[in-house]
Amino acid sequence: MSPRVVVTGSGVVSPLGMGAEQFASALFEGASAIAPSPRFPSTITAEFGEINPAPWLGNKGVRVLDRGTRLLCIAAQMALTSTGLSQEGAAEGDPELGLVCGTIFGGVHSIATFDWSSIVEGPSMVSPMDFPNTVINAPAGQAAIKHKLRGVNSTVCAGLASGLYAINYAAEFLRFGRARYLLAGGMEEVCDEAALGFTKLGLTSASHSVHPFGRQRDGTAAGEGSALWMLETEETALARGQKPQFEICGFGSAHNGHGPSGASSAIEQALEETGIGAGQIACIISSANGSRTGDEAESRALHAVFNGRLAQIPVCAPKAALGEAMGASGAFGAVVAGLALERQLVPPTAKFLSTDTGLSLSSAAQPFSGDYALVNAFSCDGNNAALIIRRWNS
Repeated sequence: MSPRVVVTGSGVVSPLGMGAEQFASALFEGASAIAPSPRFPSTITAEFGEINPAPWLGNKGVRVLDRGTRLLCIAAQMALTSTGLSQEGAAEGDPELGLVCGTIFGGVHSIATFDWSSIVEGPSMVSPMDFPNTVINAPAGQAAIKHKLRGVNSTVCAGLASGLYAINYAAEFLRFGRARYLLAGGMEEVCDEAALGFTKLGLTSASHSVHPFGRQRDGTAAGEGSALWMLETEETALARGQKPQFEICGFGSAHNGHGPSGASSAIEQALEETGIGAGQIACIISSANGSRTGDEAESRALHAVFNGRLAQIPVCAPKAALGEAMGASGAFGAVVAGLALERQLVPPTAKFLSTDTGLSLSSAAQPFSGDYALVNAFSCDGNNAALIIRRWNS
């Protein structure tokens, strides 16, 4: 029998709130981080202003870290501290403590800047200090160096589903006994390239208002941040006196960019792996981001799996508050699911007005009773992932 993989702590760095407590407070108040961008004119984003990492990371070695890597390093510090696994006083760090990070772009701004400088100014004018930030695994690698994470260090790129894939990847490593503790989740930054990409592809809401599943939905907003869970086995957690918060129960994935079949298949796989029926899902944390096509596909997939019971299952669309945080969005969804199970209360969908999907969304928190939460992460490139977690009660 495979060991049970559990969550024992988290780190959340979001424009909605820094740290799990601030994040939860703003989320359950129905707040939204989506606003006119302070850096990119005529668009909306869910982004930070300037971030001072010193309270979490100190000043040493921070200057060489780019924006996205700083977000990841802060989230890692929060998660390590909350679980008593900080390696600050260790000489070399624990070889069985690692990190799996989901991201689409990594430090894409660092990559673009480095390449542009070498082309325009010539290779001799490029700073060698910038090169370590130009590979996709740079944020995870830099976080490992900063926090002395000597174990598994991997980066997972799977579109908007990257964060959920990273959590499952880490859970599998723990089940196979290839690690003892793993930070898992996602990271993404809003930068020039991301903001321009959203605009050029017509993804940004023309009305500057994001309404997942809403009748008036017309697009989304670029978001950023980092969310990490600390994963370990039940045995390891209890042996060191750490009470589990949630259990990672089931995961499903399917690649299909045409219609809802890939999304419904991912959900069905997650249910089968968990060993439960659709009727035992108590709440749903959706992937919807305000896209007409994407939201409709998810709605159809949910109806296909849950049939007539769907109207009785409370749903939250956290991207109404966080924007489309790309590779980090699935990890944010997982954190929201954990908060919902803990409180037996689904957070509001920020600024929700009405829907034509038949889903149970609300601008107020929705109470429920149950142990299982479904988290969806469906990507426009065809990557579909679903994760089921269980409230810890034994």
